[in-house]
Amino acid sequence: MDKIVLSLKMKRLTAWLDSRCQPDSLIRRQFHGSPCGSCYVTIDPHRQGPFASANLNRVYWCGTEAGMEFRGIGRLIDLFATDGVKRFFVWLSPGPDMEVVRGWLEQSGLSRIRRTGYPTLCRDHRSPVEFKTDLEVREVSAEEITQAGDQLGETMWPGYVRSAGKEGFFHYMAFDDARPVAIATLCVFEDLGYLMSAATAESHRKRGAQQALIAKRIERAEQMGCSTLVSETLYMIEHSYRNLQRAGFEEVYEKEIYEWNA
Repeated sequence: MDKIVLSLKMKRLTAWLDSRCQPDSLIRRQFHGSPCGSCYVTIDPHRQGPFASANLNRVYWCGTEAGMEFRGIGRLIDLFATDGVKRFFVWLSPGPDMEVVRGWLEQSGLSRIRRTGYPTLCRDHRSPVEFKTDLEVREVSAEEITQAGDQLGETMWPGYVRSAGKEGFFHYMAFDDARPVAIATLCVFEDLGYLMSAATAESHRKRGAQQALIAKRIERAEQMGCSTLVSETLYMIEHSYRNLQRAGFEEVYEKEIYEWNA
């Protein structure tokens, strides 16, 4: 898939996911036209942590989309400041005139984060995925997710719980006998199958749970008619990156992250 086409679709997916998986307190704004271009913005004054993955004060751009101007960056800085936000991140995906927008961000006082990379991986061919595990892996209901909360503890991601039972989401767990030990979600959006919210309890890692959960979600996405499968991870989470590659996912692009820190 063309990386610009994919990045635009992923921006739409992000907005759709936030409307279903984030609390109602998250402020969500979408801009179209001058001076901010076509960008999606989230604001959460209560989550201003130093790491981009956990900080929900964000701007999503795909290059210099139509209507984006240099002064639009200052407009967004003022928008965050009005809500008391002193640190936010720009998530820049492939789009037109990338060098131009990189220069504008740096001129506006934002710095690129290079602690790790944020790759987007894609699988656009049909073939079975081999896996080996002694765990039982199956799709679960919203009721089962609620019941598993105490057993899984911090392994149960908030987005996994909030999306339970909602249209377009398919939830899976891996079990050691009757005990849940790993989770994962498939989201179907437009013609895209998105693999998300994967986690394994530390005491049960290296038992093949995630490879099996990837395989099960791929199988379901193909049954649903998805033409493309996508997942995202971090380079520093090496096992996640390798598991996706083993399942036939290939990196399409790396999102660039820029930080504003007042």
